[in-house]
Amino acid sequence: MFLALPDAVWAIPRLAVQNGVSCVSCHVNPTGSGLRNEYGSSIVSLDELSWKPLSKQPKFTGALADHLRIGTDLRMQTYIHSEDEDQWERVSFPMQLELYGHWQITRSFQAYAAVDALRSNTEGWISMEVSRFNGFLRAGRMTPHFGLALDDHTTFVRGGNIKMKNGLNAEGMIFSPMRSSVATLEVGMNAGDFFLTASVSDGYVAGEAGSKTFTGRVEYSGMFLENSVLAGGSAMQEDDLFLVGIFGGAARGPFTWMGEVDLAGNWVGDGTSLASFSELSYSLVQGVTLTARYDFFDEDIGYLGNALSRAAAGFEFFPLPYVEFRSLVRVTKVASENERQNPELLFQLHLWY
Repeated sequence: MFLALPDAVWAIPRLAVQNGVSCVSCHVNPTGSGLRNEYGSSIVSLDELSWKPLSKQPKFTGALADHLRIGTDLRMQTYIHSEDEDQWERVSFPMQLELYGHWQITRSFQAYAAVDALRSNTEGWISMEVSRFNGFLRAGRMTPHFGLALDDHTTFVRGGNIKMKNGLNAEGMIFSPMRSSVATLEVGMNAGDFFLTASVSDGYVAGEAGSKTFTGRVEYSGMFLENSVLAGGSAMQEDDLFLVGIFGGAARGPFTWMGEVDLAGNWVGDGTSLASFSELSYSLVQGVTLTARYDFFDEDIGYLGNALSRAAAGFEFFPLPYVEFRSLVRVTKVASENERQNPELLFQLHLWY
């Protein structure tokens, strides 16, 4: 049995929405995700996330020197499920062991490597800052930058259900954690509150060197009517497959909402697939967040009965810096079935630096 909740290759977009900034504010990756930079590790992780900040700065936060940094993400998960209410099954497993390294070669050049010790998947690239255009040029192995890049890959706008499926041909979009990073050339540019990226990759979906994947994304992050907001759109093309989507979010006081809607043509046969995600969260106190979400996936909008919906509620607790507990209860409904399935329970421990 294999199930997973988040895949920490991705960042936590909610934090960016709450602060009206881009994910790169906390990560060395110019598009966010993966290894945290000094601000993400020493300020956000220590003082802004945890329920009980440390009384003094730890001696080590990942920096080996001014130009060298290492880090890791470790996740352990327990999944409880029952097809029969009289018999519940529980399984615990390591979900992720990600090791990171970053070298700031010069002021304009940086190199990055990430190794997934559990899935034997690697990411590595070299990036050059182009200060004249307030942008960058990046080359290496990576995942094309699309949508919110949620840290829960079981949402239908990411990879959805992978092995424990409900009878559909596909139960999520193309961004499965089982899909390897690919050779990619990417350019990005900041224009005020806007952030734009465009890339060409070697066959991200088909996995064939002869196929090319073209991806573009635009994002706005800032303030609107005293609310922190995020809004944008993405597009991807590979041979006959196309994927387009919009995403956004807003935060005011303790409430944060974010959502994404994607359409994919020729993903399941020659039809058009639809996936959506919506989450409302409430920051109870620093370090404790309550969440409620709704996911929907229709593998072909031209037919009835081949859709899934899933409602979930849970909490995230950061008791100490670099420590997170997650708990989630979710219920899935298959359009062709009259009754909802039994609830699923997920518990996760996340350690990082």
